[in-house]
Amino acid sequence: MKIVMPTFERIEWMPPTITLIQKLSEMGHEVVYITIYPDNYLPSLGLKNVRNVFLWPKEIWLTKKIPYIKGISGLCFRVDNLVKKIIARKLSKTIKKEKTEASLLWVVNEMTVILGGTSFLKHEKYLFTMYEMHEKTFLNRKIERAARNAARVIVPEYNRAHIIKSRYSLNKLPIVLPNKSDIKINHIQLSPEAKEAVGRIKHAQLQGKKVILYMGGIGPERPLEPILDICKNSEYRLAVMGRESEYLNQLEKKYGHVFDYLGSYTPPMHLAVAQYADIGLLMYVSINQVQGLNALFCAPNKIYEYTGLGLPVIANDIPGLRFEVLSNKIGCVCDFEDRSAILKDLNKIKNDYAQFSQNAKVYYKKIDVAQIIDNIICIFCEENRQC
Repeated sequence: MKIVMPTFERIEWMPPTITLIQKLSEMGHEVVYITIYPDNYLPSLGLKNVRNVFLWPKEIWLTKKIPYIKGISGLCFRVDNLVKKIIARKLSKTIKKEKTEASLLWVVNEMTVILGGTSFLKHEKYLFTMYEMHEKTFLNRKIERAARNAARVIVPEYNRAHIIKSRYSLNKLPIVLPNKSDIKINHIQLSPEAKEAVGRIKHAQLQGKKVILYMGGIGPERPLEPILDICKNSEYRLAVMGRESEYLNQLEKKYGHVFDYLGSYTPPMHLAVAQYADIGLLMYVSINQVQGLNALFCAPNKIYEYTGLGLPVIANDIPGLRFEVLSNKIGCVCDFEDRSAILKDLNKIKNDYAQFSQNAKVYYKKIDVAQIIDNIICIFCEENRQC
């Protein structure tokens, strides 16, 4: 089957999207994924029957070209999005060119409708994947419209499915497709930067430290101070991987001697580095009402990236993490306001490391993403008599 997939977030930032396209390719489907600018990442994976169609031949990205400057960078970000919205007007014409009566339209990522609007969805039957959970506001009206008119909505977590069904008054419960990425790291040649990062991890371990790794967005909504306070006077050391930010600059000024910033890497290089750590850190905090539930009922692909490498996890105690971590015995959750509780749980993981690591591997393997994707396509075809 031909699957036409507009997806306007950068592919290399979205491991679950990479896995989705990989699995569809492996299942024998033809995938035409539409991006605003040419995607240079996915073609490097050499996937069969996967083709990138882009709306503009050259990337326009001020945020990338100008170093982070408070105020200026925010303005550049808004300009970048305005340019993308203008270019995204070409989406409807592009879809009509690629789509046939026998093909399936699968809209991936909320950014696609935020930038591209919803006019391209008129008179279409389509799937809509939502990776995040948004409040019902005027600014998010396009997301709501796309969700309410979709044949099926796909979300990464069970609680989110029910919240979104209620919030948007959907007729059907969204289908849960976990944010499990399945990116292979065999035979990866480490870049010079990655080799240096691995060297920092190994150096800490040679000093008798257990390395706790944090991967992801580096910002106040994922506060690292509690772990860093523990690292000051213990056998643990934090390693941080992700794009640079003002928050990272603040941490380096205050805690630079107790953690290592490893840099930022595209998949699968980030996993090739991460595999050398000892414990994975998951931290999601509700810092405002706008994104509160999105944090509390998080669905991080990081939990699969850590466990796929056999890394036990330590996480803050919220609904989105508690039940996955504790019921599968892949690590510990604790109150990150209680420093003694953090240290106690880290020691618990260290003292029974082999079992936690084995449980992590079992947890990772039990989710069959390909089977879920196949079921989604079958449901769509049966309900819409289109395939």
